Amino acid sequence: MKWINIAKTSAIEPGQSIVIKLDNENIAIFNTGKEFYAINNTCPHQGGPLNEGILAGEVVTCPWHGWQYDLKSGCPITTPNVRIYPLRLQGDMLQIAITPEAAANNRLKDTVFKEIIETDQVYETLEQIQLGKTLDEVFENIYTGLQDIVPHNRLGIALIDESSGNLVQCKTKSNREILLDNGFSAKIKGSSLEPILNSGEARIIDDFKEILARRPTNWTRLMVQEGMRSNLTLPLKVQGKPIGVVFFTSEKPRAFSEAHIRRLKPIAGQLSILIEKGNWTDKLAESNKRYRTLFEMSNDAIFICPSLTEAFVTVNENLCAWLDYTHQELVNLSLHDLMPLNEFQSTHETLKGLSQQNPITFQTELYRKNKSRLPLEIRAIRIAHDEREFIQGFARDLSEVKALSAQLKERHSFGNLIGKNRQMQDIFELIQLVAPMKTTILIQGESGTGKEPIAHAIHYNSERAKAPFVRVNCAGLVDNLLESELFGHVKGAFTDAIATREGRFAAADGGTLFLDEIGELSLGTQAKLLRVLQEGEFEMVGSTETKKVDVRVIAATNRVLKTEIEAGRFREDLYYRLNVVPITPPPLRERRDDIPLLVEHLIEKFSRQTQKSIHGVSPDALEILIDYTYPGNVRELENIIEHAFVKCQGGSIEKQHLPLDLISSRDDIVTQALRESNPLAALERELVQRVMEESNGKPQLAAQRLGISRTTLWRKLKAV
Repeated sequence: MKWINIAKTSAIEPGQSIVIKLDNENIAIFNTGKEFYAINNTCPHQGGPLNEGILAGEVVTCPWHGWQYDLKSGCPITTPNVRIYPLRLQGDMLQIAITPEAAANNRLKDTVFKEIIETDQVYETLEQIQLGKTLDEVFENIYTGLQDIVPHNRLGIALIDESSGNLVQCKTKSNREILLDNGFSAKIKGSSLEPILNSGEARIIDDFKEILARRPTNWTRLMVQEGMRSNLTLPLKVQGKPIGVVFFTSEKPRAFSEAHIRRLKPIAGQLSILIEKGNWTDKLAESNKRYRTLFEMSNDAIFICPSLTEAFVTVNENLCAWLDYTHQELVNLSLHDLMPLNEFQSTHETLKGLSQQNPITFQTELYRKNKSRLPLEIRAIRIAHDEREFIQGFARDLSEVKALSAQLKERHSFGNLIGKNRQMQDIFELIQLVAPMKTTILIQGESGTGKEPIAHAIHYNSERAKAPFVRVNCAGLVDNLLESELFGHVKGAFTDAIATREGRFAAADGGTLFLDEIGELSLGTQAKLLRVLQEGEFEMVGSTETKKVDVRVIAATNRVLKTEIEAGRFREDLYYRLNVVPITPPPLRERRDDIPLLVEHLIEKFSRQTQKSIHGVSPDALEILIDYTYPGNVRELENIIEHAFVKCQGGSIEKQHLPLDLISSRDDIVTQALRESNPLAALERELVQRVMEESNGKPQLAAQRLGISRTTLWRKLKAV
């Protein structure tokens, strides 16, 4: 027999094993903690690998069938014998006995001594990294010194940043293009790295592509884009406390095994000691501080570019993920490439005044790779680097905000009606109740308050929605023509009646007839209308034939019909027939809390019509819009916003874009007060409020300025 070296004792930790190949046999070498044993690694039953079984004391259990063998004797406990081999210690080296014939076998020598060579290389690398004075030297020694025994294309070290609790990539080397570079930060809590750091156990990923398909993360996506397929991660610990991890990564799938973990554990241990001893954690954290500040803002997409038309200098992973581009694809594009034309023109105007001192925040949209649009809010600032200026942008995804806003609008809208004001909400509820019924409805209110949209909402939320909605402006026609317009006429009924013509009642059969400005009807036409409402029948002008119709009538007027009745201009019986369900939309001055909502709605409307990228209104302009009394109500507000769209060339409506008379009228409190029902009270209210503002809210100073006592001032403030 001849004894040959097979492994250093330190290569097999207590309770672990290694496998060597002797000629055609696989031999498992076990360390029970007290003794080393060598047995044939093939289970006599069906060839199960015994080294993968559970080791308890000197008994190993086959992982396939549960058969157990005594390592000392090779005898089975409940199963056939397993072959044992003589084993001895020579210093720190394990030796096994083989026949001279086997020793002469070159293949045997290569197989056995490969383990010895690899073990020696690990220790040589350990000696080299102990001599390293800087982390760069240590890192280079690990990357090059272990290529023969743990082939890898990429090596990375990530350390725990105590200030953020994140794991930060600090050193990286690869023979491929690096996308996941130094400074990349990942949260530890709740991640797959947390159990590795807590338990101290290594982890092998056999195929990144399989992991990416099941559980995509930025880290995995970047690894795949770099061309990497498998990974071995070892935790770095000092006195039981985790300080980071070291990554070995390969472009080949399933490139790492448990044997690699055993060989690398001493390296990881020594690396941990050197990092702690050299205080490299703090130095690395400081050197990467600027980079981490930029890329740790995980809720933001971040980019740097020389201008809107030049390619990005760099982008973070969030922007890649949001737009569905790879990093390499995105850095070859510019904002001009990603923006719709109208958005680019608006952004170009908005950023004309961009400086290093004053960041600009604006809303825009970028094209995703599939050409769908992503709404964003971007905070841009100009930065200087290497004697050049760049645009640095932090973008926030507005998709969820837009969705929530849409839900909120749905609750605050009914068709084209907008309002969260209690009076408007009551009208919405009334519309829902009355829409399914045939009930006649009378809408009374000032011009521009939305009477026709209310009529539309009632019609389109009723069973008549698929039937016609016919509108008649009763103030737009003279009396004889109006009667013909409503009921139709036969040929020859009057001079110009050259053919029989159907009226609006017949046209609206099965649907809704909206009689706008019904207060303008003559008494004669009112009588005929009353008959239709009561009996559902009428005669065409010039005909005696009675026609029946199924029409729901919704009437509207800006007149006070009770006053018209008293003046003898409107029939009382028609009024009560129309006024079954009265609806009175409030004037805009009585629901100022709806103005911001209406402004937003109108901005969206005119943005679609004009293709301008105007997304909001400045606080100063909005204050003016809220303070205005709107004699023309919502219609006037719509005209004001349309006027602003003509003048505005940026992304937000400013004070100077509003009509001049609107701006000047705000400063003229007398003009403003004159629009109120009680001008004197309104003037006093506005005066008291302004003096209080100028006195910084101090009642004593305000009372002195107004020439009244503090008690009188208190009473007036209470009335306000």
